[in-house]
Amino acid sequence: MKTKIKQYLKILSRKFKYFTPNLEIKHRQKDNDSFLPFTFFRWFVACCLWVFTISAIYVLYVFHDLPSIDNLEELHKNRKVTILDSSGNILANFGDLYGHYVNYYEIPRNLRNAVIATEDRKFFNHYGVDPIGILRAAIANLRAGHTVQGGSTITQQLAKIVFLSPKRTLKRKLQEALLAVQLEYRYSKQRLFSIYLNRVYLGAGLYGIDSAAKYYFGKNVDQLNLYESAIIAGLLKAPSKFSPTNNPMLAGQRAYQVLLNMYDEGYISKKQLMSASKNPVKIETRMLGSIKKHYFTRWVYDQIPELIDDQDSNLIVKTTLNLKFQKIAQSALTSQLDKIAEKRKVEQGAVVLIGEDGKILAMVGGRDFGTSPYNRATQSKRQAGSAFKIFVYAAAMEAGYNPADKMIDEPINFGDWSPQNFHKNFLGEITLNEAFKKSINTVAVKLASNVGVGKVRKIAKMMGINEKIQHDLSIALGSPSVTLLEMTAAYSTIANNGFYNKPFSIEYIAKADNGKLLYQHHISQSKRVLKEDSVYNLDRMLTDAVRSGTSKKAYSDFKISAKTGTSQDFRDAWFLGYSGKTTIGVWLGNDDYSPTKWVSGGTFPALIARDILRKIHPNTL
Repeated sequence: MKTKIKQYLKILSRKFKYFTPNLEIKHRQKDNDSFLPFTFFRWFVACCLWVFTISAIYVLYVFHDLPSIDNLEELHKNRKVTILDSSGNILANFGDLYGHYVNYYEIPRNLRNAVIATEDRKFFNHYGVDPIGILRAAIANLRAGHTVQGGSTITQQLAKIVFLSPKRTLKRKLQEALLAVQLEYRYSKQRLFSIYLNRVYLGAGLYGIDSAAKYYFGKNVDQLNLYESAIIAGLLKAPSKFSPTNNPMLAGQRAYQVLLNMYDEGYISKKQLMSASKNPVKIETRMLGSIKKHYFTRWVYDQIPELIDDQDSNLIVKTTLNLKFQKIAQSALTSQLDKIAEKRKVEQGAVVLIGEDGKILAMVGGRDFGTSPYNRATQSKRQAGSAFKIFVYAAAMEAGYNPADKMIDEPINFGDWSPQNFHKNFLGEITLNEAFKKSINTVAVKLASNVGVGKVRKIAKMMGINEKIQHDLSIALGSPSVTLLEMTAAYSTIANNGFYNKPFSIEYIAKADNGKLLYQHHISQSKRVLKEDSVYNLDRMLTDAVRSGTSKKAYSDFKISAKTGTSQDFRDAWFLGYSGKTTIGVWLGNDDYSPTKWVSGGTFPALIARDILRKIHPNTL
């Protein structure tokens, strides 16, 4: 191969002599204006030839390294992934639900049309690559400033999932296109389509539409209705993101877009569109058998493709989870909700425990995984209320304020906005420490105004808040929507003496057959984001909040430092704090954002956190 390329270059270099401009002739004829266009033309042709030659050589190289398509029809066996806790105990096994191979004409017409309308409208008219589709996607992405549309055909997607790695490189895209053309030449459109839907990943450790139909809807694929077909077709874009068990709301929105696509293409009528789009997302898990999974293991499983390229090997995944802590956290949350759910109009909750180096020790994403697999610890973005004030006070301490400094709690106005205190009264002159432990709103807003909203936002991001934070004073009262995991990680910065450690859940990933390491987490050097004096002051205030402030229901015979938060109309109740180097976050609320009956962060979330910390305290300090 290398010899042929060298010979080809020699031939081209001889040919280029004719096209390369002769500078000596140019000097003799510099007064000849007609010579300039000719020179430019020769330069242009020379450059084009070199670009063509280099491109041709690269394509030859890519083609030479192309995998064989002979094993296309080997049905993908769901690889088995065993997830372990920090001590090596088995938490869950994925890959134990199999579907059967579904031929093209066994696939429901609605599902076929949904996939065609959404993924590749010209599937039956192109030869593996759709140049117009690629151009259309490029223009859309250019206008949006980021990737909003893909130009790959179904055949290209099939080539990628069967033969290539998921890495986004020029080489992979070229190989994808070349393989797609080969596949179209050898196989019929119907065969390619059925192989694609039998091999594609559809979330939750599932490959193929029959497995997905069983897992999500408790039925065989030929029994899927129009709306269920739209949900499965919607999974192809981002299986974990649009999974109906992970996020029913997003799954429903995506399904509606698929239905719109089908309507645009004439596959369904307007009446069918309106009728199907009104359906709720219903999950039926009766065919799951003995599969034992929970919020943490599902979340871990979904991270695997981001960490390794291997898509076929059976895997062992060692996690950071402390199984004893996990059971304590789940029990504390469930038992408390069982007592108060009906009386206090609160249906859901979540708990996160993080160790000093960022290890996630426990994660409870809801009341019961079997009835609601939506992970409220990692996916639900809710207003943090007064728990967000920690960033205001952190910015103030960094700017030189002290807990003993005084401010006046009084009516204030910022334009048309007049923030009020929780109890609607004002205390006059008050220290920052008192204002913090009593969660006085006016003082928090004044502080944010004094130090600057920009500095508060910067501190929040440095402490681990990745969600968008608006640039206005309302953030002092917790208007940004954040996840429980982010907030818990942010508070762990104070527990770790001002050093931020990004939370992580996977220690290593190895092949199950030979133990070869495919990924290992390395704890990077911690980044200091708060000065020692600031941490000392914040710790004093957080500790006082538990002793005699809004967090006092969490008080115990050992040191607990914490802050509570309650969003408007009691929709969200938060408790964020730590004992020693272990940080805990608790959230209670309702998925539909309906108000609870006076559930604040200082009530039941504080009690849940206290019960958990009391039981794990001897094991962690």
